[in-house]
Amino acid sequence: MAEGNARIAPTAHYTAQAWVRAGFPNSGIFDTPTGRTMFNATQTLRRLGGPLLPPIIRHESEHLFVRHFVHEERLRQLAPDYVLEVGAGLSPRGLTFASNNPELTYVEADLPGMVAAKRERLMRAGVALPPNYHLGTADLLGADLLGSLPVAPQKKQRVVVITEGVADYLNMDEKRTAFTNIASVLRAAGGGTYQAECYTRDRFVRYRSISKFFTSALGLLVGASFEDRLFDSAPQALDFLRGCGFDTAEVLDSEALNPGPWRPPMDICPWQLLEARVKPAKASAKKTKKRSKK
Repeated sequence: MAEGNARIAPTAHYTAQAWVRAGFPNSGIFDTPTGRTMFNATQTLRRLGGPLLPPIIRHESEHLFVRHFVHEERLRQLAPDYVLEVGAGLSPRGLTFASNNPELTYVEADLPGMVAAKRERLMRAGVALPPNYHLGTADLLGADLLGSLPVAPQKKQRVVVITEGVADYLNMDEKRTAFTNIASVLRAAGGGTYQAECYTRDRFVRYRSISKFFTSALGLLVGASFEDRLFDSAPQALDFLRGCGFDTAEVLDSEALNPGPWRPPMDICPWQLLEARVKPAKASAKKTKKRSKK
């Protein structure tokens, strides 16, 4: 039974409203009163604080918009046959990509409450769902992520797994389970790519007091301390991913990937886009063989 952390749900409403404000296709379907209230409250606080607020807070909305943009731009570059988005929340991405790419299988997986809420919004909007779009219940931390999917990836498909606004809410043990599960799904599919953004402690270090406030606020939402959920740096996150079964892991150039109209300063952006890969079995075997010869 998928359980996970149901308290992540409020942030799904907030980000859904961010996608509405940014004008992403199909985002209006997920325009909720909760999301509007949360987003308007933060916008009011930013207006009141004005130039007194540190840049990382002043540009928070823009960085959030860019985050969604770069995930999508990288997805377009990879041109997959199969996408699994775990913890999809109220994102319109799956519906949009499936509608625009009939040959693409797009699977969105989340916890039961969020899936029910999303289905209700889709039904209320009278949306005709494309046959290549699949929404189902799955737990990223469960014992059988692959077996719980409504549609599993097939070998020889170009497979991409995405998590957006998910991994940073997990503690280190949960991260290890989640990343290992994702690597296992990709290995079973014959290889593939995982992309996720990563908020790291070193990106907040220059804003000590506001950093404490930010992590405390997020901690209240998830019902646990947030401080120990962040990696110290991107290199630490990359090493962690490799230790969970990925063959390679790297930081992507988010500024170069950003096709959108928002151009906030990325040197103060609190997140970086990471990409980890599981190579096809033959490629991994050749690599092992070369090492053994040495």
